[in-house]
Amino acid sequence: MSEGIVEEKMQRGLAMINACDNYKVSCRLLGGIAIVYLVRDIYTEVPFLKREPKDVDLAAHKKDSQKVTKALESLGIQADRQFNALHGWERLKFMDPKLGMRIDVFLDIFRESHVIDLKDRLEKFSPTLPPSDLLMTKLQIWEINEKDIKDIIAMLYKFDLGDKDTNNTIDLNRIIELTSDDWGLYKTTTVNLDRTINYMKSVDLPGKVKDRVMSNIDRLRQSIEKAPKSMKWKMRAAIGERVRWYETPEEA
Repeated sequence: MSEGIVEEKMQRGLAMINACDNYKVSCRLLGGIAIVYLVRDIYTEVPFLKREPKDVDLAAHKKDSQKVTKALESLGIQADRQFNALHGWERLKFMDPKLGMRIDVFLDIFRESHVIDLKDRLEKFSPTLPPSDLLMTKLQIWEINEKDIKDIIAMLYKFDLGDKDTNNTIDLNRIIELTSDDWGLYKTTTVNLDRTINYMKSVDLPGKVKDRVMSNIDRLRQSIEKAPKSMKWKMRAAIGERVRWYETPEEA
């Protein structure tokens, strides 16, 4: 992995956020590039967790989709006009010829294995989504892979669990809010916390990294399980695993 290309992608992503700012648009980094931005100071200590994000993902408001398009085009980024005409109510797609990478823009909601509402989240943190939402975009992946688990470990090592999102804390209340209202998201989240534990047992990580991440996972699990659940959650829980509770990438 080239240090230079990761830095170049990160700076390109930040340039997109700045271009949107110039158009008076709230736009935030999400996905792997956002996590690299937030946890990059731990990579010297734990190089095993480093990875190169493939693309740049962004989040913006649906009402600003035309301004986002203009802002990105001002940087020489090309819109996928056919895709955007078909899916532009929820998602936009672009290609950046400068770095040869795809840009996905999620509008008001993040939809992959599950749906996470972002409408009220963009103005709470910058230049990325709030850390709690970023962590949930990883924990919601049913067909999770090694790079996503590494991102979860990196976040749970770097951040404390607290009552607000900052550069050093993850808002535990936000995670409880999401997992207490949606049984499917709860199910995938708790399965992925277990997958993260099993992964850590199989790799060579410093003991203090494993201990801190395990401690945060234990606290997360206890908080998620103890929190009161919505009626919608309880009704879906009664059906349980008899009906699939996640979307596949093709469906999303």
